[in-house]
Amino acid sequence: MGKEIKKGKAGNRESIKKKMLTRTITPTVAGLVIAGILISLMAGSQIQHLNNQNIKDSSLNASCQISEYFTKYMEVGRQFGANQELIELFDGLEPGEKIGEAPQYDSVIATMANMHETDPKNILVMWAADVDSSQCIEDSGYISEIGEWDITSRSWYDQVLEAKTTIVTEPYQNSSTGEMVSSIVSPVFNASGEMTGVAALDLSLSAVTDMMEEQKLGNTGFLLLLTEDGTIMYADDQAVLHTPFQDLEIGEEVKKGFADDQYGAYQYRYKGTKNYGYMTQAGESRWVVLSGMPSLEYNLPFYKLAGSSVLLFAIIIAVLCVLIMQIATGIVRPIQELHGVADKIARGELDVEVKVSSNDEIGEVAAAIDKTVLRLKNYIKYIDEIAEILGEIGNGNLHYVLKQDYAGEFGKIKEGLESLSGKLAETIEGIDATATQVTGGAGQIAQAAQALAEGAVNQAAAVEELLATVTDISGQVRENAEYARNAAVDADGVKNNIEYSNQEMKQLVNAMEEINECSNAISAIISNIEEIADQTNLLSLNASIEAARAGEMGKGFSVVANEVGNLSRESVLAVQKSTALIQNSMNAVKRGMDLVGSAADRLSESVEGVVHLTNSINELSSIADRQKDSLVEVEKGLDQISNVVNDNSAMSEESAASSEELSAQAATLNEMIDFPASDSPMSSKLYPQASIALIDSSSSILNQICCSSGRIPTILPFELLWISGEKIFDSLNRIGSPIL
Repeated sequence: MGKEIKKGKAGNRESIKKKMLTRTITPTVAGLVIAGILISLMAGSQIQHLNNQNIKDSSLNASCQISEYFTKYMEVGRQFGANQELIELFDGLEPGEKIGEAPQYDSVIATMANMHETDPKNILVMWAADVDSSQCIEDSGYISEIGEWDITSRSWYDQVLEAKTTIVTEPYQNSSTGEMVSSIVSPVFNASGEMTGVAALDLSLSAVTDMMEEQKLGNTGFLLLLTEDGTIMYADDQAVLHTPFQDLEIGEEVKKGFADDQYGAYQYRYKGTKNYGYMTQAGESRWVVLSGMPSLEYNLPFYKLAGSSVLLFAIIIAVLCVLIMQIATGIVRPIQELHGVADKIARGELDVEVKVSSNDEIGEVAAAIDKTVLRLKNYIKYIDEIAEILGEIGNGNLHYVLKQDYAGEFGKIKEGLESLSGKLAETIEGIDATATQVTGGAGQIAQAAQALAEGAVNQAAAVEELLATVTDISGQVRENAEYARNAAVDADGVKNNIEYSNQEMKQLVNAMEEINECSNAISAIISNIEEIADQTNLLSLNASIEAARAGEMGKGFSVVANEVGNLSRESVLAVQKSTALIQNSMNAVKRGMDLVGSAADRLSESVEGVVHLTNSINELSSIADRQKDSLVEVEKGLDQISNVVNDNSAMSEESAASSEELSAQAATLNEMIDFPASDSPMSSKLYPQASIALIDSSSSILNQICCSSGRIPTILPFELLWISGEKIFDSLNRIGSPIL
């Protein structure tokens, strides 16, 4: 036998399609999500790098433009400071000499004018100042008075003196135009390396503002331009222009970086918003450009990319899910079709067609199901033939031929059916023989019951006759006792009534003879009772033997047999007692007759004989009393015997009736197990259920015979019936064994 396939509950069923979708889509989605996260992280890192680079480039581009702008004019200042005529001008001035009177003045003014003319838009004025005379000249021809313009008092003087190179001064507001300007100041050295003055130009910063405004950092990014000392020269917020950077509400890390000349990328808060920026120095001008981009715009590309990635991956996942579902449906559809076919097969519908055809495992399963359907159809043929044969067997036809091959496990059924015929024949024969035995046993039971009934009737009649006789004797004995008492009373008058007594003696002799005759009759009756008791005892012994042979089923029968035996023995004892009493009575009567004869002979001879007669009569009276008591006991014993006889008679009638019923049932069985004239016993009619009913009925009848009134017939062939029942049950078991 194969292992039983466990079938889960309907509520716990999980379809293959669901499993495929779960086990395919889940890892796919998980993989895509992980890939998306990794790609997003990589893209985010790249975007961050690009944003940082963009911020840095914007700062560097602005600083480069500022640097180029200042470098260009610083170079103009250097050229002006290196002008040989200007060097000679400052070096040749004598104390108290006006600078306009120096021979190099005109040439210097012309040079200054030419330089101014090269870029009049941004170069507001070209000028130079002498250290010793504190005089200042401009390209416009302006000359300050001696000592009016003290160069050493200017804020940038020490810076120039220390740096010994061209510098850019802090922005300041032009007094004439009102615009912000810075001066490009270059030192002028003589041949001895002493700084004798400065060559400078005032540079407009409007171009710087224009350059800063041209720099765009995203949509919300900004640039700050700081001077060397931290003055804000450019900002998107006009309110903070020209204010110290250190006073600005901006991250302290940026302020510290600016103070420590720590340039590079920074993350800082400005105007309450986190910003990503870059700080760089604008070349020789030492001005600083600080860029900033709010985190929202900074991360916006990442957010856009993330959103696009999510949307893209969602679309990809949806497309993959649709594809996977289509693939799963394509895989599951034939499986569902096979499931439908298998379900129809399970319901017994074999007229099915497997439409699944493929070169994979599913196709192999479909082919296997086709083979299974063909095999089941063959099995149906087997079952139909088996059903037909069983129907024939039920109808009594045991002559059959198996036409099918009966492959596989059905071969065992074929073997069982083939062996069934022989076993059925044997069983029928056994049942027939058993029925015959039951019939014979029933006949014996009927005969025994009839004999028992006749014996009981005879016993009853004899007992009734005996009882009547004993009653008569009892009356006569009572009368004799009364006579004896009267004789004892009248003994004294015997002498006077000798003649009368002689007559009475004759009557007494006659009565004694009658008593003797009655005693003889009673003895004959008691002999008959003894014979009946002996027969009853023999029947009880036979019944005990039969009950012992019956075993457990004969225990009740044995009890009844013992009871009958006890009654028989009690009857024998009562009869023996009665016999003894009667014998005593007969002896007493004989003696009385002898005495009466002797008295009659000697009445005339001696009065003493009367005395002796009186004594004898007294003795006869006592004997009569005892005889009366014995007769009472005999009456009781006869009553018991009468009851036993009546019970035996009733039980005999019941046994006869039961025997007739059993005989009828056996005849029915013989009719049901009727072998017609045929060469083969396999053509017999078999009615197993009716046979079983017959056995049950027979068993019930036997129980009635065994248990009625607590008695059992002594001549019942119980062992025969028991053996017959066992044979019947064994036969029925043999009939059922091949099928079971």
